[in-house]
Amino acid sequence: MIHPAKPRQLAEAFQYRQDGGLTVVNVIFLMVVAILGGIAIDVASVVSARTQLQVTADAAAHAALVEREWHSADDAKTKAMAVALQNMPQDRYGNVLTQENIVFGHWDRDTTIFTQDNNSRNAVLVTTERDTQNGNPVATFLLQFVGLWDWDVRTSSVFETFYPTCLMEGFVAEGVVDIQSNNSYFNGFCIHSNSHVEINNNNFFESGTVVSMPDTNDLVVPTDGLSDEKNQGLADALHEGKWFIKILNRLDEIVAGVQDRDHRYAREYINNYNIVALNKTRVGPTDLPKGRIYTVDCNSKFTFDAGIYDEIVLIANCPLTFKNGAEFHEAVIITTSTSNKSMSAPNNLTLGEADDCNPGGGAQLITYGGFEVAASLEMHGSQIIAAGDVEFAANADGIRGASIVSGGRIDGTSNMNFAFCGDGMEHSFLAEYFRLAK
Repeated sequence: MIHPAKPRQLAEAFQYRQDGGLTVVNVIFLMVVAILGGIAIDVASVVSARTQLQVTADAAAHAALVEREWHSADDAKTKAMAVALQNMPQDRYGNVLTQENIVFGHWDRDTTIFTQDNNSRNAVLVTTERDTQNGNPVATFLLQFVGLWDWDVRTSSVFETFYPTCLMEGFVAEGVVDIQSNNSYFNGFCIHSNSHVEINNNNFFESGTVVSMPDTNDLVVPTDGLSDEKNQGLADALHEGKWFIKILNRLDEIVAGVQDRDHRYAREYINNYNIVALNKTRVGPTDLPKGRIYTVDCNSKFTFDAGIYDEIVLIANCPLTFKNGAEFHEAVIITTSTSNKSMSAPNNLTLGEADDCNPGGGAQLITYGGFEVAASLEMHGSQIIAAGDVEFAANADGIRGASIVSGGRIDGTSNMNFAFCGDGMEHSFLAEYFRLAK
């Protein structure tokens, strides 16, 4: 028989016993670890989902803007949707992108403000999302035990177009850019080669000038050529980089575009798109009335006599020669000849009107071959694009607002001055580049 006081004594003794206390601590510890582990798993899940949505938004935005360059906004949105589906298939992730969340507009890099403009080709804002409203939120795991069943996740991406400064004003070549002595380059002007640059002595590079190539160690200069005594400012102007020169692949597009009033390359000063086929091999300004497009089917060469040619487009398939004193304002001159000298002038060739960088007045020369001027080339808000080499000799003075792009090499000699406009180059043929803005 158990004594009645015995259970009470046993209970009191158990109350003060300490063996086995660690078991209780372990239980509490395991509960805390489980809770923290659950939170970590759920947080990692939502971070992974956000990263995936961001990558999809970036890819879709890039695809939309690239497509928008030559196509309608609807076509660009369709392209973006297809890219989004490739990254996040709908049968697995639900509908993460809608056409309403693809918005074209303008991006202000200074204020980081996006302004909607459905007609814009300059920037796009894409928003991807997984949320309750779409029926595809990111589900939780252990956090469901505290009543949090899922998370809404939303990301956005802004892509914008831009034009590299070197391709707007400056010398850009796939091959070597070789510049000799006694030349001056002023703030903003750019010299770039996808190979390397060669420079002689006694040149001046104002602060803000750029001289770039893939590896600045490949720069060719005379002994001490980087010193200010030999080439003032050159050392500070050096930069490394390489560009895919897209505009060189668009010569056919330019030829077609200037003949189509609805094309982005059409010239606003052309008011009559009934193309005039010339049967001459030599012309003066009076032979080419303003506002017209002219084509020339020639066997040997076509010659421009001295004088001012204004508001015309001329397309030829043979080498072009510019006589001493030929001058072009608001004009596009193109030859599809691939000759090394498919455009040449003995001296005194002027491109553009000397208007101190004001809008308008510029000219563009496009050749599928090479370009050569023996002396005295002037450029004012104008552009030369050559699939081959470009060569211009001494006294290329009065150059302000100049873009020379070559698929070969650029050779310039001495006593030249090149200043940067920043404005007045609005008629240059440019290819858009794309970058992530936000």
